[in-house]
Amino acid sequence: MMQRETWAILLVLLLAGGVIFVHVTTTTEEYSRYNIGWNGTSDLAAEEVRDLRDLSRYPGATLLILAPDQPFTPEDVGYLRMFLDDGGHVLIADEEGTANPFLEDLRSTMRVRPGNFVSLDRDRADPGLFVGHIVENAGLFTGVETILLNRPAAVEGGDPLFETSVMTWEDLDRDGRPGGRETFGTVVVCAHEGNLSVLGDSSLFINAMLEENPKFIQDLQPLLIDGAHSRIGTRNSFINTLVWARETPLAASTLAALAVLPVACWFGRRENV
Repeated sequence: MMQRETWAILLVLLLAGGVIFVHVTTTTEEYSRYNIGWNGTSDLAAEEVRDLRDLSRYPGATLLILAPDQPFTPEDVGYLRMFLDDGGHVLIADEEGTANPFLEDLRSTMRVRPGNFVSLDRDRADPGLFVGHIVENAGLFTGVETILLNRPAAVEGGDPLFETSVMTWEDLDRDGRPGGRETFGTVVVCAHEGNLSVLGDSSLFINAMLEENPKFIQDLQPLLIDGAHSRIGTRNSFINTLVWARETPLAASTLAALAVLPVACWFGRRENV
């Protein structure tokens, strides 16, 4: 009877520990790889690359730079140029314009112009969720005809890849209806210069949007994601400590031993009673 109670207590402790662990190892930060909610990227299948020097190991791959929030050093720009020259593809997904200085450093003519674009070309109540249409069926998006956009930014320069229908306007007064100085017209939301592409909608890669554009996501595979400059990390110190420990063999072994030690001591005491 005592042994059964012991196992019951242990099971409760394990379940409680599991719940606590999930709670402290997840976050609600937008785009974070540790966010399992609708606005995280935990479900996006992509291998993280934190040192751009490692790109030489992936010739011909596609690197996603998602909602960049960190500056690129001249060395970073050099590694990306070499990656592009060797046949790799770089896709920058940005809707706030933070990628523009980096695009300038790459000597690209493309720029992201933020705006509150909405459209009548939709089947949703939200005017910010609407369809983008392929302009050039080539490169990364061969076989993709449309994508569902989520309040994208405009992309200026380069050769257009995706654009909105003519029933699109910039909703300056944010009332969801055209009027005043707001006029209809097509808006380029994705363009490219060779193997460098810029997409004005970083939300296409969050968990809630992945199932909306399965062909688009599938065609990007196998996908790399820039973990050094993309907004996919977290400010959660506990999570960052676990990541560091996982990548440091000695630290990982020490933490594993510390985790097992209390259980072993508890069982040892029970046997001595």
